[in-house]
Amino acid sequence: MQKKIITLGIILFSMGVFGMKAHAQSAKKVEKTVEKRKQQLENQSEDKKAEQEAEMEAARQRHIDLQTKEVKKRMKRSKKKAKKYNERKKGFFLSRWFN
Repeated sequence: MQKKIITLGIILFSMGVFGMKAHAQSAKKVEKTVEKRKQQLENQSEDKKAEQEAEMEAARQRHIDLQTKEVKKRMKRSKKKAKKYNERKKGFFLSRWFN
């Protein structure tokens, strides 16, 4: 009677261990496919972002090209003024207090 219980315990234990290994291997396959899909989505979003940036730059350049010579000069001067003004700024007061 004692031997039957021991052999039954060994059999059940070994079935449990083999079942867990099979499940772990299938989980790895699923994990790999999920990672691959996630990587694909990241690549697509990066491509879309780059495309949008290129379109924005093209639209900005088109806007500049449509302006007259005087307006272009005025835009250039105001851009320089804004750059000079923004360089002098200290930054947001909370970030200065807590840094």
